[in-house]
Amino acid sequence: MTNRNTFWQRSFNLLALSLVLSIPVSFARAEVIEFPEEELSQESVLPRFDRPDVVRRRNVVTENKFEVGGYYGWNISEPIYNQSKIGFNAGYHLSEEAAIILNYAQWNSGLNTTYTDSLDTKYNLDFSRAPKLKYSLYAHYEWKIFYGKISMTKQSVMNLSTYPIFGGGITAYEHKNYPGVDFGIGQKFYFNQRTALRADFKLQYAQKPSPFLSGKMKSSDPVPSAADFDNKWSLDAVLDFGFSILL
Repeated sequence: MTNRNTFWQRSFNLLALSLVLSIPVSFARAEVIEFPEEELSQESVLPRFDRPDVVRRRNVVTENKFEVGGYYGWNISEPIYNQSKIGFNAGYHLSEEAAIILNYAQWNSGLNTTYTDSLDTKYNLDFSRAPKLKYSLYAHYEWKIFYGKISMTKQSVMNLSTYPIFGGGITAYEHKNYPGVDFGIGQKFYFNQRTALRADFKLQYAQKPSPFLSGKMKSSDPVPSAADFDNKWSLDAVLDFGFSILL
């Protein structure tokens, strides 16, 4: 029995060795294919869109259209006066890149009690004696540098518009109007072809009365007039949130 097993094992080994030796050398070593150099590409070609108008098409067209809107805002760096305001804007879009907007804001009356109450308690300073802040009126140039789209769902698209803001105007107190300039950046979020939410941030450099007046701010001091307060220039940060409608 042992000799028979040995015979069959040797026969199997001999058959396997014959099969290995019969495999062509081309399967054991990869063949290298070379092309003549003159048949190789010597230049590159840039891709082209068959319909470039699809890329440039705008869902929201603003050129030669009027715009109106309202907003609520804050002078977030104001320590004495009430920081909040309510206002409206109206303007005209000269093109898809530029718009002129008039911005009116009615400042809420009162003081920024977060700071003035502590100063009143500690130093007996009555800032209600300072000139009353009324309103501001500015003209702005909006330079629309970016227009884009983002998909909210498979069926809806939100259109975006980003614009630097440059402007100048006046801020009115009870006795005098003060000049100022501002600059910043804004963002609109269009939900359809006419209506958008907007957020604007501006730095405003303007003249205004200083609310501090030596010898006149305590309750026991003589009541000053608005003209007694000195003027100063200050840099403030203004943040607005609102809506806009194209007409």
